[in-house]
Amino acid sequence: MSRMLLAWELGAGLGHIGPFLGLAPRLLERGHELHMAVREIAGACRAVGGLPVAVHQAPLCLNTYGGLQEPPLNYAEILMRYGYLDVAMLRAMLAAWISLLRATRADMVIADHAPTALLAARVLNLPCAVIGSPFSVPPALHPTPNMRGWLDVPPARLMDSDTKVLATINAVLPAGSRPVTAIHQIFDQAAEFFMGVPETDCYGPRASSTYLGLAVPGTGAATPNWPEGAGPRVFAYLHADYPHLSAVVRALAASGARVISFVGSEKKLQEHFQKPGMVTVTDLVDMRQVLAEADLCITHGMGTTLAAVGAGVPLLMLPKHLENHLFALALQQAGVGKAVHPDEASPDIDAALGSLFRDDGYARSAQALAERYREPSVGTIAALTVARMEALAASPQEKHA
Repeated sequence: MSRMLLAWELGAGLGHIGPFLGLAPRLLERGHELHMAVREIAGACRAVGGLPVAVHQAPLCLNTYGGLQEPPLNYAEILMRYGYLDVAMLRAMLAAWISLLRATRADMVIADHAPTALLAARVLNLPCAVIGSPFSVPPALHPTPNMRGWLDVPPARLMDSDTKVLATINAVLPAGSRPVTAIHQIFDQAAEFFMGVPETDCYGPRASSTYLGLAVPGTGAATPNWPEGAGPRVFAYLHADYPHLSAVVRALAASGARVISFVGSEKKLQEHFQKPGMVTVTDLVDMRQVLAEADLCITHGMGTTLAAVGAGVPLLMLPKHLENHLFALALQQAGVGKAVHPDEASPDIDAALGSLFRDDGYARSAQALAERYREPSVGTIAALTVARMEALAASPQEKHA
C-alpha cells in the first residue's frame, strides 16, 4: 500500500480534478491511501463525495502582481503571475508543499497543473507523475516556447522571462538541492499521462508520454428526445458567460438545427435556448447516447470535446481561454472541426456552422480519428496507468524525514 498526494495548484475549474476522480476508485480498490490537495476545496469535496479521500487546501499564491507584460506568452510568464518572481512568496509556497508532503507521509505526487508541488517532490526525491491537459507541461525546450503562435514574439523576451523565473526558483531551493537550469526540468522527473491522443497535444506529439485516449464518459442518466424535424442534430454544452452566446443561439436557430443543450442550473442559459427546435436539459446527460445520435457538438472545454471526438462527432469549438484555444487549434488542424478564437470581437458563427453542416469532411475526419484510437480501450489504458503509478510509488527512493 502506498500513500499518494494528488495535487492541483493552478488553473480554474473542477476539470482539473477530473483525472484524479477517474483514477481514485481503482487506486482505492487496490488499497492505496489518497490525499488530494486542491485549489478549490468546496467543489472538490462535493466531487469526491463518499470516496475515502482526504481533501486538503493546496498551498497557493493569492497575490496579484502588477507591471507584467500582457498577455503571457510562454509558460514562464504564466508562472510569473503565481509568485515565481517573488522570492518570499515562492519560498513560502515551496515550504508549505514540503510540509504537506511530510504531514501526509506521501510516497508519490500525482500533479495536475501543480508545478510547486513537483518542485517539492524534487526536493524530497519523491517519485511523481503528471496527469491532465498537455498544456500544463511545457515541452523540453529552453526557453519555454511562445504559446501564441499568431503573435510575432522576439526570442529575447522568452529567454528573459525564463531566466527571471529560474533565478527565483533557484533562490528558494534548499541548500544542496540540484539547481533548475531550464523550466522544463520541473517536470522532467515526472511520468506523463495526458488526456487525449497525440493529435490533441497542443505542443505536438511526445514520444515519452502516455496518452489516455478518447473517452466517451457516461456522465449522467438523462436521455432527452431530439426535437422533431429534419435538421442536423446538435448537442451544445455552453457556459452562460461566453461573450458570443447570443450569436451562437441565433445562428443555430437560423440554421434549422435540432438542438439539445445541457444548461444545468443556469437560468440565463435556459432563457437563451427557449426557442423552437431546441430542448434544454438540467440533469447530466448520458453522453454516450446523446453523442451517438448527434451530427455536431458545440462546446468550450476539453472533456466534452474529447468525448465528441471519441464518438466520431465533428465540433464547433468555442474556447474561452488560451489553454482550450491551443487544444482547439490542434483539433482543427486534425480536420475534426472549427475553432473560434477567444479574442475575436465579432466571430462569424453563421459561417462556421454553415461550413460544418455542408462539408462532410469534418465528420469523416472525426470518425477516422475515433476509429484510429478505438483500441486499446479507455478502461485498459486506465488499468495500465494505475499499474505504472503503483510501480512508481513503490520504486526505491531516498525517503524524506
